[in-house]
Amino acid sequence: MNFKYNKKNAKCMWCKRTENPHPEFLHETIPTKIFVSMLGREIELCFNCYEEEKKKSNSNESDFKKNLDFKFEAMKILKL
Repeated sequence: MNFKYNKKNAKCMWCKRTENPHPEFLHETIPTKIFVSMLGREIELCFNCYEEEKKKSNSNESDFKKNLDFKFEAMKILKL
């Protein structure tokens, strides 16, 4: 899995982090990757949020993509 490091304007869509939380990398943006959901949405996630979503989907790619859409819709309804 290739996450982008030092990407300008990097922001996780789930946790909203922009800065790397690790003490040795405080002056770097958070590493992120864009994933495409089942409905074709581009969802930018940090490594930590990706790992959580992967765990929820039992590493099943189809479930992972469906879960991205489900969480995106829930966050939209809650205006998060």
